[in-house]
Amino acid sequence: MKLTFWGAAGAVTGSMHLVETGGKRYLLDCGLSQGRRKEADAKNRNLPFSGSSIDAVLLSHAHIDHSGNLPSLVKHGFSGPIFSTPASIDLCNWMLRDTAHIQEQDAEFLNKRLEKRKAAGQESVVVEPLYTAPDVERTLPMFQPVPYHTPCAISGTLSYQAY
Repeated sequence: MKLTFWGAAGAVTGSMHLVETGGKRYLLDCGLSQGRRKEADAKNRNLPFSGSSIDAVLLSHAHIDHSGNLPSLVKHGFSGPIFSTPASIDLCNWMLRDTAHIQEQDAEFLNKRLEKRKAAGQESVVVEPLYTAPDVERTLPMFQPVPYHTPCAISGTLSYQAY
């Protein structure tokens, strides 16, 4: 078994840990890094692996710094299950939609500001949201509920249990 800490290592946001075992790759959490706009944006946009290389996600809880980058993972090719408690799934349903809306609104605001700079002769680059509402809608059906205090076999070498 190999464990790699990709997020929340040396920081308090962006929880993302890769577990490799039995020829499979699992993420424990896929959170958004928060902080200074440019630094956080670079961390969130540049996943350290291909989404399609991940077999499943185990979500510890719904906080955005643990779940908020799941739509980006899906946008970048992830198609496996996301295992979590029913309560976290309910929260993610609303929180991820809200986060997409915020991403879209931020991009719109920044692009309007850039248009003014462009009109003043400054060079500008269009800002794209990290992910959009349709990305979230593709993510939500991937959630698989795991009841509390019930072990769930993920593979022959890995199981998940919510307390």
